[in-house]
Amino acid sequence: MPPTEHSAEPTEAATDTDGDPLDDLLEGRAVSPEIEGPPTIYPLLADSGNQRVLAEWLDGHDTYRAADVDTPIADAEFDLCITDEGALREFGSELKRLKANARPVLLPVLLLLPEQRTDVIGIDDGEIADNVFATTIDEIVSLPIRQTELAWRIRALLRLRSQSLQLQARTSKLELFRRAVEDSGHAVYITDRDGTIKYVNPAFEDITGYSASEAVGQTPQLLNSGEMPDSYFEELWETVLAGDVWSAEVIDRRKDGELYYADQTIAPVTDGEGRFVAFVAVQRDITERKQREETLERRTQAIERAPIGVSISNPKEPDNPLIYVNEAFEELMGYSREEAVGRNCRFPQGENTDSERVARIREAIEAEEPIAIDIRNYRKDGTEFWNHLNIAPVRDDEGEVLNYVGFQQDVTDRKQREAQLRILGRILRHNLRNDINVIQGRAESIQARCEESIADEAQRIIDKSGELMALAEKERAITEVLSEPPRPVDIDLEKLIERVVDDISGRFSGVSIETDCQGELTVSASDHFGTALEELVENAVVHNDHETTEVGVSARREADNVRLTVRDDGSTIPEMERAVLLGDEGQTATFHGSGLGLWLVNLIVSRTGGSISHEPNGAGGNVVEIVLPQ
Repeated sequence: MPPTEHSAEPTEAATDTDGDPLDDLLEGRAVSPEIEGPPTIYPLLADSGNQRVLAEWLDGHDTYRAADVDTPIADAEFDLCITDEGALREFGSELKRLKANARPVLLPVLLLLPEQRTDVIGIDDGEIADNVFATTIDEIVSLPIRQTELAWRIRALLRLRSQSLQLQARTSKLELFRRAVEDSGHAVYITDRDGTIKYVNPAFEDITGYSASEAVGQTPQLLNSGEMPDSYFEELWETVLAGDVWSAEVIDRRKDGELYYADQTIAPVTDGEGRFVAFVAVQRDITERKQREETLERRTQAIERAPIGVSISNPKEPDNPLIYVNEAFEELMGYSREEAVGRNCRFPQGENTDSERVARIREAIEAEEPIAIDIRNYRKDGTEFWNHLNIAPVRDDEGEVLNYVGFQQDVTDRKQREAQLRILGRILRHNLRNDINVIQGRAESIQARCEESIADEAQRIIDKSGELMALAEKERAITEVLSEPPRPVDIDLEKLIERVVDDISGRFSGVSIETDCQGELTVSASDHFGTALEELVENAVVHNDHETTEVGVSARREADNVRLTVRDDGSTIPEMERAVLLGDEGQTATFHGSGLGLWLVNLIVSRTGGSISHEPNGAGGNVVEIVLPQ
């Protein structure tokens, strides 16, 4: 936009001229083409002598071309028709129709009359008397006439036709221009050479919020946001006053005060003598594009500066090569961006990379599914490390996979801690089991040789050693759960309940366990979920002082979930251990074996994505419910 707040000194080309050239331009007073080639004259005369003389006269003039008189007047193409009284009586209606169809372009008709024959006026219903352009006859010539006068009359009529053609051409071009500008999706406005807005199109109104009546008469200062530096406007004026086109992005302000970005082009308009008469500006609103670019830039920077490795591959290319890696990827792998891009992401694999894990990655990609896995990889210098790898497909709106994005993180320290935890667990269990076996052996020996009171003490030692053994087994189960990431599998809950109930019924006497499974009960749960169910049912059996222990295990479908219920009539779970089961407290040194077992149940269920609830079972006992996703 011509920014009048930074106006420059006018040049000689911008000085005033007579009239307003811009108004002339907008109103269509511009030069248009005239008749192309020699004008064609159609001699339509009833008098054969005059017809012959006129034909000979036309043949002798290169300036004109005679139409083929054998072509009917209704089908002929011509620029001027010369007729007489007889032809007018016969073809008057056809001439009137041809002239009407040619409007607004003039199709002139010259009438030849012997002397002044006013009675012929009646042939044209009195219209000849008016002698206006809308009539059938445009000029009347009395015979005889000199050839020079006839030529002058013909030139005058053809000049009128040429002017009408010019006007029609200008009108058509201006109408096309008007429609193009009015229908344009870009804002268009035109200023005079002083920067006053003379015209805006509908898109300008839509984009800026200013109506045409509000904008016309103002300057483009109306849109100035104050965001552009002075140098922007100085360069703009320097460019357009040099006769060149200015094109650049600009930040303007709408009527409601909102800023918007526009791709703006400004061009000077000059007259035939090179003088500036106007400036035309076109703005394309690119606010949404700029916002997308800024969002993309922020995301790109976030990805580039992410503390974990990020890579993007293109499955449309052969072998799904990497097309992007961030700085953390380079640091993690030891490969530069240039060395990594263009290669399949398998290149960090090496001698000790687990082929089964590689196969799982390949299967996930082929199935277009995400995968998270720990895999042993190698840096460029050969250093081995554990890589926690996440790969996910990126889809378009139609669901087609466009790319795969991968996240890499060095988890070597965690894997080492997990390995050390497993080793420590095995050592503790081994030593504990050996020591307990010694205790149990000696207690049994004492029990066999001693009197009853000592035998009772020995039995208590044996019972306690059994509890310690159970505690060691729970510690082992917890270690296994914590050592691996959650891995959901499909479980047939009815079959799992049947297996757990059969096992516990076989290990404990005087136990009645009823089951009730309703419907199709496949759930997505941790592969350790069987341990959790077994712990709950066994806990219900062990902590029951009744002569006959009654436990119920049921499962039913509810909408998108499956509800599993373990019900018993034994002792109510103590408050502290109930808190452990529900995840309200962490592990403390006061937990005994059952408390550790309930913590294991909570751990497995929570890592499965399920939930646990507890209610007392009437006067005694417990109702523990687990809700699992199908």
